[in-house]
Amino acid sequence: MSPPLRVALVVQRYGAEVNGGAEALARRVAGLIADAVDLTVVTTCALDYRTWEDHYPPGEHRVEGVRVLRFPVPEPRDPEAFDALSLRAYAAPGDVDLGRRWLRAQGPVAPGLLDHLADGGYDAVAFVTYLYATTAEAIGLVRDRAVLAPTLHDEPPARLAVFDEVFDAARLLLFSTPEEAEFAGRRFGVAADRARVVGAGLDPPPAARPARFAASAGGRPYALYVGRMDGSKGVPELVAAHARYRRARPDGLDLVLMGGGALDLPSHPWLHRTGFVGEEVKHDALAGAAVVVVPSPYESLSFSQLEAWSHGRPTLANAASPVLAGQSRRSGGGLWYAGDDEYAVMLDLLARARPLAAAIGRQGRRFVRRECSWERVRAAWLDALREAAGAAGEAGLHSAR
Repeated sequence: MSPPLRVALVVQRYGAEVNGGAEALARRVAGLIADAVDLTVVTTCALDYRTWEDHYPPGEHRVEGVRVLRFPVPEPRDPEAFDALSLRAYAAPGDVDLGRRWLRAQGPVAPGLLDHLADGGYDAVAFVTYLYATTAEAIGLVRDRAVLAPTLHDEPPARLAVFDEVFDAARLLLFSTPEEAEFAGRRFGVAADRARVVGAGLDPPPAARPARFAASAGGRPYALYVGRMDGSKGVPELVAAHARYRRARPDGLDLVLMGGGALDLPSHPWLHRTGFVGEEVKHDALAGAAVVVVPSPYESLSFSQLEAWSHGRPTLANAASPVLAGQSRRSGGGLWYAGDDEYAVMLDLLARARPLAAAIGRQGRRFVRRECSWERVRAAWLDALREAAGAAGEAGLHSAR
């Protein structure tokens, strides 16, 4: 019997305390495949993506039963310098030298991580998200055996030419949705023979007590946002659109913002911020929401949508994201809006027409039960890793000859 594949899963941050979509995907994939391969998660010591300052001790650890190898980030990010360089890079996306400077300023730059991957002897190396230096500076070192799950969407960094070589270096690319794969084909020329749409999985929702959360959020009907308090997630625009809606409908839904982050937002009597919460509180809030809103224009997959549908709740998503609109359309579980006026009309419709909202939520729940299988995701990841490792082995045999 042949030994299990030696696999590295590379991600910029890793840990139960880490709040982020790509990081959550990496943790779940690690848990799914750890029993089938010899897995090491290769990451940094950082917790905060805004600075990359070392938080966890370096070296080998166990996180939820998975072996994790952490490397220091000697130079944390200078946010002001990075923001200034971002303006220059986004204005000149074809300037590869400028893009490289931007990439290093963004980080996290972990020299030990690069050295480890170059010498690690892994059969396959999987990278989660294209965006950070842990992927962009490392993938070329293992291009003969690299698998990339880019969590890609149409955002300013995706237009930078510096990432062309990242997508070119991956032997296989794994996408969560057809829209993500289509965008990768248009932007980076990813051919169908290198692309795999692996979908997404979702656990059955736990039993929830929505009344318990409602009492802590003012007791009024509410729309719910779940995610980081970050400008790139569309949160300021959501609050502004909801303010316009409430001026027209003073008795309308409150808005609950659930998630960590220090985003500065105006104060309103109908706006409630919970900060970061545990899974029990999150599911109580999802189960009791009149609508779950997803305002981000940049998404490769929305777990907020999937989790809302698992509770039979309808969603209202930003139409600027093809992924969100496509996911809503395929599932029948939500509506989508373009601009403040459409937001107000759609939200008012879902708030007032409760039988319609319930029917839309039930369609979403049927979609999740039918399509969102972790076993399917696991099988697709393992197939891709075996394929990449096999191709690397064949390339080594040919070069030896």
